[in-house]
Amino acid sequence: MMSILTYQGIPVWRHARAIQWAAQIVSGILVVVFVAWFFSNIYSAIHARNIPFGFSFLDRSYQTPIGQSFLPYDKSDTFLYALGVAVTNTIVVSIVGVILATLLGIVVGVARLSSNWLVSKIATVYIEFFRNVPLLVQLFFWFYIILALPRVRDGYVLLDAFYINNAGMSMPWPTPPHLGAGLIWLAVAVVSIVLGVIVYRIMARRELLTGQASYPVVYGCCVAIGMSAVAWVIIMVANGQAPFTVSVPAPEGRFGRIGGGFTAPAGLLVLLVGLVIYTSSFIAEIVRAGIQSVGRGQTEAARSLGLSQIETLRQVTFPQALRVIIPPMISQFLNLTKNSSLAGAIGYADLTNVAKTMTQTAPAVSIFIIIMLAYLAMSLTYSLIGNLYNRHIRFVGA
Repeated sequence: MMSILTYQGIPVWRHARAIQWAAQIVSGILVVVFVAWFFSNIYSAIHARNIPFGFSFLDRSYQTPIGQSFLPYDKSDTFLYALGVAVTNTIVVSIVGVILATLLGIVVGVARLSSNWLVSKIATVYIEFFRNVPLLVQLFFWFYIILALPRVRDGYVLLDAFYINNAGMSMPWPTPPHLGAGLIWLAVAVVSIVLGVIVYRIMARRELLTGQASYPVVYGCCVAIGMSAVAWVIIMVANGQAPFTVSVPAPEGRFGRIGGGFTAPAGLLVLLVGLVIYTSSFIAEIVRAGIQSVGRGQTEAARSLGLSQIETLRQVTFPQALRVIIPPMISQFLNLTKNSSLAGAIGYADLTNVAKTMTQTAPAVSIFIIIMLAYLAMSLTYSLIGNLYNRHIRFVGA
């Protein structure tokens, strides 16, 4: 009997791994029981108070316009499709905001470590000011700045292609004359980029093993750009038109409304500016701390080998700092996505704003369950991508 209750010759009640597994199993059971009890109580309370609940409304026609949508939308579309449009609006803001905030945060974080006193102090003031002012206050500030711009008819015009006014900003935008041809070229372009990355890795490894200059960036770019260009020419010859043409905005009609191109409405601009500036101030501090976590000897060794300050940062310091930077930066990406729910305060049709309007004609409890699940899915996706990248650079740098 005692031999059965042993693992690797050690009694299971004394084996560390067995105790850890037992603790995890018990914890998992307790969590499942607690969640089941919690939602059971909610379900009972909903029925006891006759609170409207259910998801049958998703097939009904929404019958409410959405101010801005990146997907084609008509008010006769269903609640489910309208939620998809709102989720798309949020995802676009999230992705664009994450990219811009990361770039700006890296620049400001590096600037704070600059040996130039003025540059360093400007970066410090930027960080301390914007990360200590509430995001909602910043959104209102930028909103009233946009409202102070001239009307559409009297707005600013740059290079006869960019129109800036209190309704937003219009800019040239690529448009496919034929949707099928445009999608085919985009698919080829994505494959070309993937192949370019593969070639870059192969040539970089060859350069590392042989010590001979292999120009991985040049070869990778040639493959990606070359294949995309060949596909462009083939599609243009086959269809008589390029897969994409540039649509340039221009005033139309007696009221001078802007037609053509892409118009980013005021709400979208304000939300992006506010999110990017606010989040970049936190990312800048993360970048600064990550760079300073790298031993000073690494920098001194790189400089002794003749590397410039920029080359030292790009090739020595920053790659090592990424292992410290990535985990907290993922949290900032999640915060940016969740903070986009403040869009309703400035009139942008994000998921929360559209869903809040839906509660007038649909069960509020069901709507907010959908909202929570949507934000949870987006946050978990960012966490998964960030953790995979963090694991990759951890093993690469090991």
